[in-house]
Order: sequence, then C-alpha cells, then structure tokens
Amino acid sequence: MKRFGHAAAAMFAGTVLFQSLLAFTKPTVVVVVRPTVVAFFVPETGAELNDPDTNEARADFQLYAGEVRKPLHDAGIDFREIYASSFRIRSGTKVTTFRPHKDKVGYYLIAPGRTPRIEYGVMTNSDLLQVSNEYFGITTK
Repeated sequence: MKRFGHAAAAMFAGTVLFQSLLAFTKPTVVVVVRPTVVAFFVPETGAELNDPDTNEARADFQLYAGEVRKPLHDAGIDFREIYASSFRIRSGTKVTTFRPHKDKVGYYLIAPGRTPRIEYGVMTNSDLLQVSNEYFGITTK
C-alpha cells in the first residue's frame, strides 16, 4: 500500500511539473511566407482527458488533419498542427499572438497581405478543403 502512495504522489508531482513547464514554454511561432492553415487544439485538462466527447473530438481533429495535409501541400498551402493555448503568427514584420476565444479547437487561415480567417470547431477534411479553396482562391484536389 505504501508503494502505491509513493507511485501516486510521484505521478501527481510529475503531472504538476509538466503543466508548470508548459506554462513557461515559449509560444510556437508560425512564419507565413505563403498561404497557411494552422489547425489548433488547446491541450486538455486532466478532467477533459476522461471525457469521451473530448477524446472523440481530438481523434476526429487528428484524422482530418492527416487527410488534408497532402492536398493542401500539393496546392501550395502550408499546414501546421498546433496543440497549445496560444501561438504567434509572423507575416512580414507583423507578429500577432492568437488565443482561441470560443472553442478550444479550430483553424487559422492566413496568407501574406490578407486578413486572417478563423473557423472554430472540428471540420471534416472536405469542409476544411472547401474553406481553404474559398479563402485562398486555390483549388485543392
């Protein structure tokens, strides 16, 4: 029983340390030199990790992200997948910090010289390709 208590305490301390380190890490910087889609998913809390809906949303997000990566690349659109509560976008000399306000998952579309378009929620591969086609004016296959 004593071993279990030590193991649980070590696991808890490791989790707290990991979360503390995440709070102090520098945000990811996405440099925009051509049309870019940033797929973002804010990391889950301990309680959310046990929620089947959150797990399903993350699985769908990852599945669809994997399916759009090649068609977007082939169309000349960069694709980034980020798991963070914020990230920075550098386009030319302008740097913007983005923090999701609504949902914890979505897509940040940007091209040099254009106002970004933000879509919240998990999108299917076909929906994301359609939104990309509309925003960038580039046809994906």
